[in-house]
Amino acid sequence: MTTGRIELGPTGRTVAANVKRLREGRGLTLRAFSQLLRELGRPLSADALNKIENGASEEPKSIRRVDADDLVALAVALDVHPTALLLPHTAGSDQKADVTAAGEVPARRAWEWAHGMRPLQEDGERSWLRFRLNALPEAWRAMSARQYAEWAAQQARAEYEDVLRQTGFDADGSRQEGGADG
Repeated sequence: MTTGRIELGPTGRTVAANVKRLREGRGLTLRAFSQLLRELGRPLSADALNKIENGASEEPKSIRRVDADDLVALAVALDVHPTALLLPHTAGSDQKADVTAAGEVPARRAWEWAHGMRPLQEDGERSWLRFRLNALPEAWRAMSARQYAEWAAQQARAEYEDVLRQTGFDADGSRQEGGADG
């Protein structure tokens, strides 16, 4: 029977499951999560969040679809990349991701596509060229995978060293003289 409503597709169900998994992993109640979103300027009631999470269930329940602004606010509140909500929490080459309008694809390929590394479905060299031209801002297009990996490693190292310094450790992990504990 058709209700006139657009049912959640596979990506909507994945978002619902990931929101619940990440919220619970941070020890947030629906009420606390609602308050956090309110403080970030995207108020969603605990009831609305419950309806979002209900989308992960196979049982017919009261659900709420997530729009683009909700998705970004949820990602900010959960301190994750929006892709962490959109795709399954797996990237194994032997595992599958059910992607709306594309069907089942290898999970690793879905993550690479979502991060602008390769087209989701390839149909030859032209699909790669078209994807590279349209998927990323110009400054990022010129960066090869190797250059990106080196840049990302440098950024991660700098952030790690900053955290160490803030917590009283040297870059090699040893306690600083006069550090946080003394």
